Amino acid sequence: MSVSVTSSLGSAISLDIYPPQLLLEEDDSSLVILILQGVEIDKSEYSAIATELIRHQFWVIVPNCYPVRRDYLCPENTSAEKVMVRLQSSSSQLLKNALQRGVILLGHSAGGIAAFGALAVNSPELFTQLMAIVTYGSGALFNTSYISPLPPILMLSGNKDSVVPQQLSRSAFQRTPASAKTFIELTGLNHYSINDSEQPIGAPPEDNKADFLNQESVRFIACILKSFVQNVKSPQENWLSYLDEDIVSAIGYIESSWKD
Repeated sequence: MSVSVTSSLGSAISLDIYPPQLLLEEDDSSLVILILQGVEIDKSEYSAIATELIRHQFWVIVPNCYPVRRDYLCPENTSAEKVMVRLQSSSSQLLKNALQRGVILLGHSAGGIAAFGALAVNSPELFTQLMAIVTYGSGALFNTSYISPLPPILMLSGNKDSVVPQQLSRSAFQRTPASAKTFIELTGLNHYSINDSEQPIGAPPEDNKADFLNQESVRFIACILKSFVQNVKSPQENWLSYLDEDIVSAIGYIESSWKD
């Protein structure tokens, strides 16, 4: 059973903290995944993907991010930095240790843009620990051409996404000057296949119905993300071949570049 702890940590940003499913004092390998949400999608809509990720021994942090002087949910360039600064004041030494081991930014839709935009902030609290950026259903990127080196990038897109069509995600991927990057199109998934609901309240409407239940889709996404992070830590050929057959069969297109 997953555990979610909501805390303001003395700031305007509320967040849910999901510890790894098996939280061990002697753990020296768990990493942190910070999820940046899509427009008007509450953090509670990412509880299913968080639950899947903690089964893979990640810490998962899901904040509600509001733009400065705005009253709607949408992360911006400084959101990741603000959350990281707040997490440094956590009373959990195990969480602090995981933060030091490494952070992965997972951005959904506008959250993907914010994840790349966070690179412009250049905060030591975040970027000394940033291992990778992962996006789902995200298109146009912040201009990162002047930032070097970029961390490894994984961009995921559902082929039934009508909010941010996969062609936009693929084009954004191809413009990204990262030396280690992978784009994966998932057959049968739509824009909200990463969420708990098929159509989160208040979010832009999705015209296409997904072929999979969201519970199954988040399992696909979590397993792919885990394999990607393992590959970042220890690069190997054909890292996707270690996935279950049903997940591999849902992969409709891959484009990848890994250079030394």
